[in-house]
Amino acid sequence: MGKDRGQRGEVEKALRIRQEVQLPEYERIGDTREAAITWGKIADILHQRGQVHEALRIRQEVELPEYERIGDTRSTAVTWGRIADTLHQRGQVDEALRIRQEVELPEYERIGDTRSTAVTWGQIADTLHQRGQVDEALRIRQEVQLPAFERIGDTREAAVTWGQIADTLHQRGQVDEAEELQLKRLRVNEKLRDIDGIAAANWSLAQIDLGRRDLHAAAPRLVTSFRYFLELQRPDGVAAVGIILGQLMLAAGARAQARQVLQECRAAAAMTNTAHILARADELLETIDDEDSEDEES
Repeated sequence: MGKDRGQRGEVEKALRIRQEVQLPEYERIGDTREAAITWGKIADILHQRGQVHEALRIRQEVELPEYERIGDTRSTAVTWGRIADTLHQRGQVDEALRIRQEVELPEYERIGDTRSTAVTWGQIADTLHQRGQVDEALRIRQEVQLPAFERIGDTREAAVTWGQIADTLHQRGQVDEAEELQLKRLRVNEKLRDIDGIAAANWSLAQIDLGRRDLHAAAPRLVTSFRYFLELQRPDGVAAVGIILGQLMLAAGARAQARQVLQECRAAAAMTNTAHILARADELLETIDDEDSEDEES
C-alpha cells in the first residue's frame, strides 16, 4: 500500500510540474509543438487517474488543434488514434471506427508510415470482428495488414497477425490451416525469444489439440503456456490456461500439482474478475480437499 501511495505521489508531482512549470514556459516562448506534447502528457496522466472525460476534452480541444495548426501530420494522426481508443473504451464504437477509417488511416497513408498504417488496419479489423463482420476482418488481416508487416520486415507483428488469422480460421472450423499458422507463429516467436508470443501460440495450439481430444499433445503445451504466463504476470493467461491444466492434472491423479496450478488460477481469476473460472477453480479445489480428507481417514 505504501508503494502505491508513493507511485500516486510521483504521478501527482509529474502532473503538477507539467501544468504549472513546463506548460506555461512553452507557452511563454511560443513553442507550440512542445506545448502540444505537454498537453498530451497531461491528458495521459488524467486518463490513468480515471478522469477520462477531461483527458478526451484536452485531446479534442487543445492538443489536436495545436498539431493541426503547425501541420504536424504524424502527431495529428497519433492523437486521433488516442481519441479513437478512448471513444472505443467508452462504448462509442461506431465513432471510433469512423475516425480510424476516415481520419487516422488516411493521415498515416499520406506520410507513407507503413507500420502505423498496418497497426491501424489491425485495430479496424479488431472492431469489425467484434461487430460480427468476421469475413471482412479476416480479409483485412490476410490481404492488407499481414503483407504490410512482411514488407517492412516486422517479424514480431507478422507473427501476432498470423495468430489472429489462425484464431479466426479455427473458429470457422479450418483447423488444419489454423494449426499450420500457429506452428509458424510459434517457430518465429521462439527464434525471437518472445515469451509472450510463445505462451500465446502454445495456448492456441493446445486448444486445437483439445478439440481433437489429443490430451497427450495438449498437456506439454499447456504446461509451457502456463509457466510463461506466470513468469509474465499475465493473470488473464494464468486463469484461462490454469483452469484447463488443473483439470487435466486432476484427471491424471496428480492432485498436489493440480492444487498448486488451481490456486494460482484462482488468484488470477479473482484479479481479473473472471467469475466462471473462479467458481470452477473453487469447485475443483474443494474436490481435491475432499479426496485428501478421505485418504487421511482411511
